Amino acid sequence: MLEVFVYGIIWCFAVYGMLVMIQEIIRNNTYHKVKENIKLIMTVKNVEDGIENYIRELSFGRNFYNNLVVIDLESEDDTVCVLRELEKENINMKILTKEEGKKYLERI
Repeated sequence: MLEVFVYGIIWCFAVYGMLVMIQEIIRNNTYHKVKENIKLIMTVKNVEDGIENYIRELSFGRNFYNNLVVIDLESEDDTVCVLRELEKENINMKILTKEEGKKYLERI
């Protein structure tokens, strides 16, 4: 009798685990898709130390790169160089200057 009870509990946990796994698969395939008409616009200035990690963490597991617009507000450090290096790694994002960013935002 105890053996049947233990197997019943193990079976319940297995079914529960499978249901949670299916739920996570559905959620990841449904809610994490970025639509083409959604843009993520980021303004940066003098953030060369952290911008690479921020962009990589932001886009981890998501396809934000095609929808990412970075507007540099006249950085005095190597922020733009870091962004250009990311761009060379096939990270498809728009990097705009302050003036280009103003024009881009006016068109939206």
